[in-house]
Amino acid sequence: MAALVAQLAKVVIFRGLIPSQLDLVVGISALQDFPRGSVIFTEGEPGEELYLIVKGKVQISREWPMGGQETLAELEPGDAFGEMAILDEGLRRSATAKAGEDCTLLVLKRKPFQGLLRQHPALSDAVLWNVIRQLSGRLRAANDKVMMFLSASGLY
Repeated sequence: MAALVAQLAKVVIFRGLIPSQLDLVVGISALQDFPRGSVIFTEGEPGEELYLIVKGKVQISREWPMGGQETLAELEPGDAFGEMAILDEGLRRSATAKAGEDCTLLVLKRKPFQGLLRQHPALSDAVLWNVIRQLSGRLRAANDKVMMFLSASGLY
């Protein structure tokens, strides 16, 4: 359990939480094995879990509208993915996740996590601020990409 807590502490939305808070999160999570090549989730389907890679590798990819596929990332132990799905009901997966090799993942589902947040306001506050920081960083990066595109195309 200590190893899971240490890995979870590195996940952006859990940074700064104290060990007892991380223990609570691990306590409502479950370990799940995925053999190499198996699909963890598919782009477009509803999501309700965050995954933390305990062992193995996971490939994140997207389908192109005109056909073909692009690998966006290859994640390793300690990396987490699917975090937005535990925060907002109704979100669809923006990419496909597939086991690049045999994997063990810590799986955290939305409803138990949201219940935990309601029961522990300090935990809820810490997670909320981490999410705000993460979204702010993502928005800044997206703005930078738009500006680069506009500059390169002569529109700005």
